[in-house]
Amino acid sequence: MIDSPNIAPMKTVSEIRRENARALAKEGPAEFARKIESTTQQVNQTIGPNPTRNIGNILARRIESAHELPKGWLDVEHRSQAGGASSSTENDSLIKRLLPDDQGNVVTWERAEDLPPDDDRVWLDRYDFRFSAGTGLIQWEIRQKKALPFDIGFFRALGSKPKDCKLVQVHGDSMEPYLFDRDMIMVDTAKTHIRDGKVYAIHFEGEPLVKQIFKQAGGSIMLHSINAIKYPDKTVPQDLMEAVTVVGEVIYRSGSGWAGGN
Repeated sequence: MIDSPNIAPMKTVSEIRRENARALAKEGPAEFARKIESTTQQVNQTIGPNPTRNIGNILARRIESAHELPKGWLDVEHRSQAGGASSSTENDSLIKRLLPDDQGNVVTWERAEDLPPDDDRVWLDRYDFRFSAGTGLIQWEIRQKKALPFDIGFFRALGSKPKDCKLVQVHGDSMEPYLFDRDMIMVDTAKTHIRDGKVYAIHFEGEPLVKQIFKQAGGSIMLHSINAIKYPDKTVPQDLMEAVTVVGEVIYRSGSGWAGGN
């Protein structure tokens, strides 16, 4: 019988990041911490002899930026060359890792625990508030759905906090082609101050809607539907503004739309 060759187990992204960061910290943890604008204690927690934390996406990108390395460099294994330059083999490896042939740039999983640990990952539950993008009667019912992951940097870039955000399903066609029936939107419930031309989830006369809002002279507002031919604009005068409750600003949208699947 022929023995099978010993095959080393595949390293996780966290393990690869730690090895690469340790190689970059050749001048010591104190200098490494100064360069990435961190503390020696935090550095020891991630790349010390007995690490207690993984290097998340935000920290990984900060380490790369501080060392003038391309985005994603920390996530792949490297073979050093004279002068510290990256070989074409390394670049090919990086591209294949970020865009694997069998997946594209998509990570799939069946259970949350199948994903590698990431301190920067935020899980957001989905709710069926049944916000309407149309004009029919709406059942205002909260039903918690399966959570979806987002990187903490996503929220920072938008100036939002995860605790203020909810994923909500849209119903109706009044916002097509910006939003299709059953598309998903993220509503920041802390952003209730109307900014001209932004899209908001609102209550209008007891009905939950998603509309683009334009400010008008005299303190009134116009509720605009993108599908304006089918759904005319509604003007709410200042003396009737109490009929409008802004639930939050729409900061993100996703769905299959014309691509199918709805």
